[in-house]
Amino acid sequence: MQTKAILSGDELESLRLLSERVRLARLRRNLSQAELAERMGVRRLTVVNLEKGRPGVTISTLLKALTVLGYTERLGELLATDPIGEDMEIATGRKRAGSRAGVADF
Repeated sequence: MQTKAILSGDELESLRLLSERVRLARLRRNLSQAELAERMGVRRLTVVNLEKGRPGVTISTLLKALTVLGYTERLGELLATDPIGEDMEIATGRKRAGSRAGVADF
C-alpha cells in the first residue's frame, strides 16, 4: 500500500522554494520546460509538476533535474555533515542501521 506524506506548512514552504529555485535555474540556462524535460528523459508535464512543487514528484525526478542543471557536485554537500545526528548519536548511541558492506558509516 502506497501512502502520501502529509507535509507541514514549513515543509510545503520549503518545497515551494525548492521548486521555484529549480525553475529559476532552468530559466537562467535559457531552457524551456520542454527542453529540460527532453534532457531529463521525462514528459514536459513532469517538469511542470516539479516547478509547481507538487508533492508527488519523485526524488529521482528532482535528482535528474539537478544533474541536468549542473548541480551534481553540490549534491554531495547536502548531508556531508550532520551535526544534529552526530550529537544525538554521541548522547544516545546508534539504535538502528548496523553496518552493511558498501555503505559508509556516518
